[in-house]
Amino acid sequence: MAARHNGQRWTPEADAELAERSARGELLPAMAKDMGRTQEALRTRANMLGIPVRSTLRRAPPAR
Repeated sequence: MAARHNGQRWTPEADAELAERSARGELLPAMAKDMGRTQEALRTRANMLGIPVRSTLRRAPPAR
């Protein structure tokens, strides 16, 4: 289990991990669990850094 980082500052290494994992297409719940942070913490940090993150797999809307 990953160490909990409740309230701890983000490090350049954690920022890089967030960016790399997001670029690989990993989903937010898995990243949060592995990194020991909440989904909201990751989402907030990603927004601050301009990193797109995905919470779920979304299907394309049906063709009309």
